[in-house]
Amino acid sequence: MQLSPCQAVLIIADISGFTKFMKMHAITTSHAKQIIVALLESLVNASSPPLELAELEGDAAFFYAACREENGGVESTMASVKGQVMELFRAFYKKQLELDSLRMCICEACVGIPDLRLKVVMHTGEIEFQQIRSFLKLFGLDVILVHRLLKNSLRSKEYVLMTDTLFRQLGDFHDLKPEKRREELEGIGKVDTVVFYPTEEMLGTNGWRANSKPPPFSRKLKNWLMMDVVMILDLLGIRKLGESFENLPAKG
Repeated sequence: MQLSPCQAVLIIADISGFTKFMKMHAITTSHAKQIIVALLESLVNASSPPLELAELEGDAAFFYAACREENGGVESTMASVKGQVMELFRAFYKKQLELDSLRMCICEACVGIPDLRLKVVMHTGEIEFQQIRSFLKLFGLDVILVHRLLKNSLRSKEYVLMTDTLFRQLGDFHDLKPEKRREELEGIGKVDTVVFYPTEEMLGTNGWRANSKPPPFSRKLKNWLMMDVVMILDLLGIRKLGESFENLPAKG
C-alpha cells in the first residue's frame, strides 16, 4: 500500500555512550552490540500507535507518527507522542537497570552499562514515503532536519531537544522548564529549538534502584553464559544480532 505525503511528528531516540565502549577486542565488541540491541528492543517495544518505527540506525531508533484522521488528527497525535516520549525514557532505564543487575562480566562494555544515556530529538513536518522492497522509507527535508539535530551544541548526554515549530504545537512538555536555543544545522542553517531535561523524579529511576532486588545467582550465571553463546554464534556468522524485535520497521 502506497501512502500519500502527510504531516508527521519525527523522533530519534539515540543512545549516548555507545561509541565509547565499542573497542576492537572481540568479546567487548560482541557484548556491546548485545547490550545495545537489548536497549533498542526496549525502546521499540515501548512504542505504540500512532508512533511507528521507521528504521533502526546503529545505536538509535527512528520513529514517526503520521498526523492522519485515522490517528485522531494533529491534536490527538501530538498528545499521544508527548506521553510516549517519557515512556521511551522509562523503558530504556528499566532495561539498563536490569542489564546492570545481571552483570557478571568485567569487560569494558558490560562495566560501562550504567554510563549509557538516552537523548531524544524531535521535529514535525511533511514526510513522503517510498516503497523499497518490503520497507517504507521516509523522505523529505524534515527527515533530514531531525537527523541533523543529533549534531548539536549541547554538552549533556540526556535530554529532549525539539524544534520550536514542534514545541509551539505541543504547547508544553510535561511542565518542564523550556530552554530555548538556536542550532546551526549543516546544509539547513539556523533553527530555533527548545531543550528539556527529564528529571529522575519524573522517570522514577530513584525508586526503581531503591526497590530493586538483586537477581539470583543462577539467573546471572545463565545471562552470562547466554551472552557468550551469542558472542560465539555472532563471531561465526551463525546468528545476526537484532533479529528478535517485536515491532518491525513499517512495511507496505
